[in-house]
Amino acid sequence: MWTAPGGAATVAVDAAAPFMQFVPGIDAGELVGVSQGRELFLAAWQAAPGQRAQLDGLGPLFNANACSACHAVDGRVAPLGEEGRTTSAILFRLGDESGAVHPRFGGQLQHQANAGPAEGVVSWSRQADTGAIDYTVRLIDPVAALDGWRLGPRISPQLVGMGLLDLVPEAQLLAYADADDANADGISGRPHWVLDDDGQRRIGRFGWKAIHSRLRTQNAGALHQDMGLTSPVHPQESCTSLQTDCLGAPSGGSPEVSEASLLAITDFMTVLAVPERRISDAAVFDQGARLFDRIGCAACHRPTLTTGSHPRFPSLSGQTVYAYTDLLLHDMGAALADGVREKDASGREWRTPPLWGLGLVARKAGARFLHDGRAGSLAEAITWHGGEAQGARDRYTALSAADQAALLQFLGGI
Repeated sequence: MWTAPGGAATVAVDAAAPFMQFVPGIDAGELVGVSQGRELFLAAWQAAPGQRAQLDGLGPLFNANACSACHAVDGRVAPLGEEGRTTSAILFRLGDESGAVHPRFGGQLQHQANAGPAEGVVSWSRQADTGAIDYTVRLIDPVAALDGWRLGPRISPQLVGMGLLDLVPEAQLLAYADADDANADGISGRPHWVLDDDGQRRIGRFGWKAIHSRLRTQNAGALHQDMGLTSPVHPQESCTSLQTDCLGAPSGGSPEVSEASLLAITDFMTVLAVPERRISDAAVFDQGARLFDRIGCAACHRPTLTTGSHPRFPSLSGQTVYAYTDLLLHDMGAALADGVREKDASGREWRTPPLWGLGLVARKAGARFLHDGRAGSLAEAITWHGGEAQGARDRYTALSAADQAALLQFLGGI
């Protein structure tokens, strides 16, 4: 018997905006702040000085002028455009396997600017033999060079149940960890310990490499790197010492995103609900769930997690949710490696991404999967799995066509 995928945070699917629904039963007094956060999330920010002080400070270097430019209400924004163009829904880390970042451009390439030149633009092409995506940088400054620094593509995730994931106790994640593969099942997930902005060491749980441990720091990091907005977490502009135009640009305030605005955005993200399952054939769905477990997918994509308590949004507390993740880092093999270390996560390691809402993502035109968007379907994404997931991948490809279809129908409905 299936319980609701998000517990009390589950809502019926709104076909027009499945990823922009609030958890039921939120106190009316709290909805004021949540609504303010929603406005800030959807708003187009401007360069300073702008017409609205609360919404200026964009840039000077940035990838997008709004959170919603990457995170659409009806699914992911398509990262790969026509004629080899990339969109704002894919960003590119700049670094190497030691964790160093580019001395001139910093840790992320920004393709837009409102003061001086942007850093560069990236185009894409598909490898004819493997189907992987190649990304090519054209730097705006002809004197600049990447000089061997690696690009780390990162597509935008769907925003489902973020507040629930924020509440999972660390002890639960540690119970799933097996860094030395003590049980010899080939799975050696490990927590990504990161130092938070308050000086506390916590397990990272957000981002493709789990580099942020809380929604607060995840949101502040995106505002800073993707939109060039300062906040109490990142009070300095996202410029390097070599980017004089960036350093000399007008500021939208100190910081540009206030503590109150950051809290409002975080509250908004916290109460984003989980859409109900879409099950057209219960027998096939159940068969797919059994196959998911049998071939080993559930060893990393753990079906359920249970939340701790939230002091202001009690309906999120104590919920058993079907997110299909352990929020741990796993070595996914050489084919998915990009050579860019983020904090303590190597170029081969990736956080197990939550799977809820994938079927809704797949409905949107241009939907792509995996961290760099190389997969155009869920089936293709499975066949790219390697490293610790190689066994599950091989068992999937060995299934009959009917069993593969049942598994994919299950994934499309969760």
